[in-house]
Amino acid sequence: MERQNTTWEESVERYGQLLTAVNDLVRHTTQLAKSYEEVNMEFGQLIYEKGLHEIMQKANTLQDYERNFQFMYYSLRGQVEQLKHLRGVLRVLLIRDPVNCPFN
Repeated sequence: MERQNTTWEESVERYGQLLTAVNDLVRHTTQLAKSYEEVNMEFGQLIYEKGLHEIMQKANTLQDYERNFQFMYYSLRGQVEQLKHLRGVLRVLLIRDPVNCPFN
């Protein structure tokens, strides 16, 4: 729903709030992806160093685990890139919004 008679100050504040929230989302999602990767690398190192991967192979779960790790990791990385794109679109929209353009 579009607001009527928005002032320049209100517009800048609203865009600022949205961009701050998107920046927070980018930062936290990036941290989540990094943490997910680190924890899984530690797990992978543990199971291969200690020969525990053999148990997972017997249970037919090793390939599933590796495939699921890749899916989740690349999904998180993709989400970060989509959020960065959203941030860029919002920055352009801030500039192009008629409320923020002078009348001259």
